[in-house]
Amino acid sequence: MAVNSDEHVVLRVNTVAELFNAPDADPFAPGEGTILGEAALDRLVLRQQVHPLHELASLPLVVALPADQITPDLGPQLAAGIKRYCEARIEDNKLEIRHSRLQHGVGMVVTLFVVLVVMAVGYLLLMTVLAGVSDVVQGLIVGAVCVFTWVILWDPLEALLFDWVAPARENRVLAQIMQMRVTVKTQG
Repeated sequence: MAVNSDEHVVLRVNTVAELFNAPDADPFAPGEGTILGEAALDRLVLRQQVHPLHELASLPLVVALPADQITPDLGPQLAAGIKRYCEARIEDNKLEIRHSRLQHGVGMVVTLFVVLVVMAVGYLLLMTVLAGVSDVVQGLIVGAVCVFTWVILWDPLEALLFDWVAPARENRVLAQIMQMRVTVKTQG
């Protein structure tokens, strides 16, 4: 599907649609994208995130198609289509980041409220009803409250700190792909 080199990036597809839409997985097919059932641009984004070409935007993007799929005006149409696709994906990722921050920010506030209530109840119990119990029992209760606090805060905190990373990295690659010069050639 994607042949990356220092001079160009080649996407070998059977139809233009395979650039944007995943074909059915076919382990007997000749192309990597068809074998895995993955859209060519998605595969390119993943490949660039794992093995980055630092000057991706300056490289030409060569779309290799069967001869019967190529029309005289396909190059400019394909370049415009890839740009629109990347713009839409970037906007979708930005919305996903905003939604995640909002959702997990609210979750963090609710979680902090629950933690403060549990800590207050635990403190009141230790100062009144359980004031006479041994230090070991009091230590176990404090430890249980600490574990509860850690467990309940973990998910929203992790989401706030890390959920934005994958879409942001994808956006950087998509912005580079939008700047690539798109050419079309016959598969050989």
